[in-house]
Amino acid sequence: MTSVRPHSSNHPNPLGHTTSTTYERHSLDRAVNLSDAHCRQPLTSSQKEIVERFPELFHEARERSQSELEEEFLTAFLRLAREPMHRDLSRYMLSYSASSAITMVASHCARAGKRVALIEPVFDNISSILRRENVELVPLPEQDCTAEHLPAALARLDPAVVWLVSPNNPTGWTLSESEFGTLVQCCAARRCTLVLDSSFRFFAPLPTGWSQYEILEESGISYIVLEDTGKTWATSEMKVGLTVCSPDMYTEMYRLHDDLLQSVSPFHLRILTEFIEDSSRNGIERSILPSVLENRDILRSILSGGELQFLTGVRSPVSVDWLRLQEGMDCEEFVREAIRAGVHVLPGTNFFWNRPERGRNFVRVALARDPRLMLEGAQLLRDTANRLAAQDA
Repeated sequence: MTSVRPHSSNHPNPLGHTTSTTYERHSLDRAVNLSDAHCRQPLTSSQKEIVERFPELFHEARERSQSELEEEFLTAFLRLAREPMHRDLSRYMLSYSASSAITMVASHCARAGKRVALIEPVFDNISSILRRENVELVPLPEQDCTAEHLPAALARLDPAVVWLVSPNNPTGWTLSESEFGTLVQCCAARRCTLVLDSSFRFFAPLPTGWSQYEILEESGISYIVLEDTGKTWATSEMKVGLTVCSPDMYTEMYRLHDDLLQSVSPFHLRILTEFIEDSSRNGIERSILPSVLENRDILRSILSGGELQFLTGVRSPVSVDWLRLQEGMDCEEFVREAIRAGVHVLPGTNFFWNRPERGRNFVRVALARDPRLMLEGAQLLRDTANRLAAQDA
């Protein structure tokens, strides 16, 4: 693989703080991009065949109705997720990205004056969008999201909305069946709205014997579930965000969605349906996970035993790795030095949205990449860590 040149962006950040999205945007130019969690891994042979059919699929999408394409997409997505589909398809609201859906929910929270208990650590665009809308935020530490600790945590925080990401980005923490049941019971008892972001669901083992949507529907609580395709299939940013809500939330969420867009691209729907059905035919293990698992092995073969410690396991249910730096090493300095060397990762401080100092010893590495790129990036990360450790010795 041809090496890339180190790159530092000349674009100033008007926010006065470098968000994770800004780091990711800068990595799209001339660097080994291991920063954003968007799916950029190689296509499988059957996925390449879909790409070869793009002209055919484009013309086909033009001849089909929007509602028909949406129903086919939803049917394929929920079948792969092993989740039931509501009879009322209007409760599934499609948007261009998960961030668009987050913006809708943030607007709802702001309009209703709802205090939000947001999981920490978590990707920082959620807290950024909520704060932009002047929503009151309180931190819900990930370690408190257990069946044992969650009731006391919610009693202490007294939120109107509980906002979780499961599987969580960056740690890979995932709600078990018992934890999910406790969460729903707590929300019912406290009359809280549950917002659940499941954008990484297809990297986790599929639930056996239970369904998130069935539990939510039977509970009668107010809920919003956010789904996304952009983390899972390498479709060059052709993606769809999916917002599903309880019946009592529908009128408000539909109004916000109606302000956002008329409809998503029929061509995107047609392409994504083909990719999803391909994963159903060939299995997640052969269509989604191979590059992520290979890249985990590559990263560990180069970094294990050095200056970075892996906190995510080899079967973590997210397409990123979460690493702890050697004691005394600062993540923001590490990221700056890595960027100078030509590889982009994200600093842990950005994921601790309430108390950034708690993330000083962490970095996040994206894995949905070409393994050749991962090999080059891992070597650059190792060299950066060794160089900084030598300076501190």
